[in-house]
Amino acid sequence: MSKDQLLEQLCDAVVDIDDERALKLIDEALEAGLSPIEILTEGLQPALAIIGDGFDKHTRFTSDLVLAGEIMTEAMEKLRPVMEAGATGTGDVMVIGTVEGDIHNVGKRVVAAVFTGAGYQVIDIGENQPASAFVKAAQEHNARIVGASAILGPQKPYCKVIHEALVEAGIRDKVLYIIGGWGMTQEWCDLVHADAYGDTAFEALDKVKALLS
Repeated sequence: MSKDQLLEQLCDAVVDIDDERALKLIDEALEAGLSPIEILTEGLQPALAIIGDGFDKHTRFTSDLVLAGEIMTEAMEKLRPVMEAGATGTGDVMVIGTVEGDIHNVGKRVVAAVFTGAGYQVIDIGENQPASAFVKAAQEHNARIVGASAILGPQKPYCKVIHEALVEAGIRDKVLYIIGGWGMTQEWCDLVHADAYGDTAFEALDKVKALLS
């Protein structure tokens, strides 16, 4: 099977929420010499975008997001060791979490994996996290980057609460604050006073690298 066929079938398997086939195809892709980055960007991420778009259009359900998240969890267990083994970077610490009121973790896991592969030390504080948890983790780990994920529309404004908490704690000017999630826009980024947002994990990484340089 060719590289393109493997990635296309992997995408289809995730869209179909076929975890057994998806994980088998990841193994085959690694054995065929594909890099974790290729598997993420050309196989897994397109599938997540399709599911996310369907969720926005009400043709996919919360259960699809949850199940896709479970597939991503298992996928990252396979990919993370390979990515960490080849990681080179500054070692800057990134704290990442999903905002209070939102339990989704698919996009957050992809971002965490991509930043880990780029050499950052990623501290994932989990889902449904209050602003105080972001602040506490940033202070404890001397984070250079704080990332907040918000997928549900009603929870997107909470990203501003995190900004305000970072300001109140006196560390806002010491961290790069980024946000992400399906449907996030530059307008939202400006409204919540984030430094940047990314439509994809790799766009977020590129923006962080540019801002830190």
